[in-house]
Amino acid sequence: MFERYTESARRALFFARYEVSQLGAVSIEAEHLLLGVIREAKGIVGRILSEAHVSPDEVRRDVEGRSLFHEKVSTSVEIPFAESARRVLNFAAEEADQLKHGYIGTEHLLLGLLRDKESPAAAILEARGLHLDATRSAVLRIAGEPSEGSGLVTDVVTEIDQLKEMVDQLATLPPGGERGAVAQQIRNRLDALKRYFGR
Repeated sequence: MFERYTESARRALFFARYEVSQLGAVSIEAEHLLLGVIREAKGIVGRILSEAHVSPDEVRRDVEGRSLFHEKVSTSVEIPFAESARRVLNFAAEEADQLKHGYIGTEHLLLGLLRDKESPAAAILEARGLHLDATRSAVLRIAGEPSEGSGLVTDVVTEIDQLKEMVDQLATLPPGGERGAVAQQIRNRLDALKRYFGR
């Protein structure tokens, strides 16, 4: 399911999971995804937040102000995605497809959050001045900038570096199940890169 996700987007999901454990929730909601995205606010998302004068710390306070705190949950406990989070993930994939991006990055997660009008996450972002159409336009503008420092270039370079590490790992594995699994992961991630470049 997450083959198309950039390393940044995967880290955002990891951070969302961590936030759930800290808040003592029983499932990953859209607002936890928002916390994950703002923790990974680099590249395109970082630029969008900066240009809109949105402080990640203020967003965090808004989310925490709406959350009921419970006892912390161990990070080893499996925590499922709630319906709101699944909607956001589906919206993020739709946004990436609509923009003809072969990858799903944190910018698509941000767009997915803004599209889910039922969640508190969208209300928090809109109260801070972020709106879906303007944010989508900003994603297109920033992603189209070919500068070395853009989040898109950084994500692609990071993905290539990780694929190199996986190839090195593959060379050391004995024939069998794990080797086949690593080879399949490499194929999936290469396919995602290929889709990104429109081939």
